[in-house]
Amino acid sequence: SRAWVVTFLFWGCIVHLLNMIAIAISLTLLLMLLSVKAQDKCTPPDGKPNCVCETTDGVIDLTSMSYEDGNPYFSWVYDNGGQVYSYNPCHEFYDGYSFCNEGNIAVCQNAYGDEEHSCGTSSSETMHVDDNGQYYLQYDGGDGDRISQVFLVCDSTANEPELTADGDGETTLTYIFHLKTKCACPGTCVDAPPPTDPDPPHRGGRGGGGGGGGIEGPIGIALIFLAIGGVATYFIVGAVILKFKFERTGTDIIPQKEFWFDLPFLIKDGCVFTFTPLVRLIKRDGYDKV
Repeated sequence: SRAWVVTFLFWGCIVHLLNMIAIAISLTLLLMLLSVKAQDKCTPPDGKPNCVCETTDGVIDLTSMSYEDGNPYFSWVYDNGGQVYSYNPCHEFYDGYSFCNEGNIAVCQNAYGDEEHSCGTSSSETMHVDDNGQYYLQYDGGDGDRISQVFLVCDSTANEPELTADGDGETTLTYIFHLKTKCACPGTCVDAPPPTDPDPPHRGGRGGGGGGGGIEGPIGIALIFLAIGGVATYFIVGAVILKFKFERTGTDIIPQKEFWFDLPFLIKDGCVFTFTPLVRLIKRDGYDKV
């Protein structure tokens, strides 16, 4: 009987201890959730747009890099996949055609030059802080449930803001951007005047690199290097074969030497053939006027 009582008390203590541990873990998780929930979404000060956030270190204010005339502040921002984006924080803009010309646009994507998509509406703009304490703007309601997240990078020396695009590699249709600017540092750009001149557009980066349009995209750069490499390979391999296999010397090691030596004269003949009728037409018109 005594052994039974001891066993009962032992297991009772074990159960009580486990209950205390479970309660402590539950309270800890609850406090963590409440803490994250409290700091997750930033409410702007009264009368300010959602691109303004009052933090414990000061106010983050992005209104000085936002146009209010329907133009995007950032244009021709390429990601590593060759897609180009336009972006305007704080206020909506209109861009191109189709989905990006209907207003209420914060982020617009031009997919390979022939298709546009809204990647987030201006009215859905909210500023959040993640578990690492990094602030970011989120835009929902894009075409096909597209979402954009613009992470703010504080750099007190970045007088000219730089936007880089990472695309949607990790999560499909969730587009990630990084905006490096001194205005991401709390207290730096509070109540700064908005920009007034929308030209030239601010060009962004491409996954941490430079930005640009047209041939400056990654596909165009790859094609340029491919063409240069092809021409160099053509001349080097051809010269080696002609020299060591056919024992040519001097200028005879140039592949298709006759063609390359005749090329300037061929270009000249082409220009003469093209422009001679035009010159004759101009002279004839001049004679007719006289």
